Amino acid sequence: MKKVFIVLVGMGVLCPLIFAESTPTKTAKPAVVAANKEAFQARRKQIKELIKKYKKASESEKPAIKEELNRVVSQHVDAQLAYMKERIAAERANLDNWEKKIQEDEKNLAQVKAQRVEDLLSGEAKKKQKAAKKAWKKQMREVKK
Repeated sequence: MKKVFIVLVGMGVLCPLIFAESTPTKTAKPAVVAANKEAFQARRKQIKELIKKYKKASESEKPAIKEELNRVVSQHVDAQLAYMKERIAAERANLDNWEKKIQEDEKNLAQVKAQRVEDLLSGEAKKKQKAAKKAWKKQMREVKK
């Protein structure tokens, strides 16, 4: 009896997390994301090359190389800050979506609970869980790209 109760309570806690509609946190299109990633990597490579060049350069060449390094690092930091601001905005939008979902569920709490019981008894809960897991894995693969 205790085990059944624990399972039901666990399902009640985890179901909103598993079955909730997820919104992608990406605000940019994949092509833009790929271009930004390539630009980031190019700047990192350029910074490394400039550091090596600076260490090998004569005293008369060092100020010009240092100026170039300052310019590239400035661009790099600006791009990083812009990316972080975009991520924060996307996460805020995601949190707003979660809050909206919670408010909707709280309005119809008895109905939500009854639906969960029906889903558990009919086997629909397992189907929803598998679909949510599949969608999550797909999302994680896209993030890695």
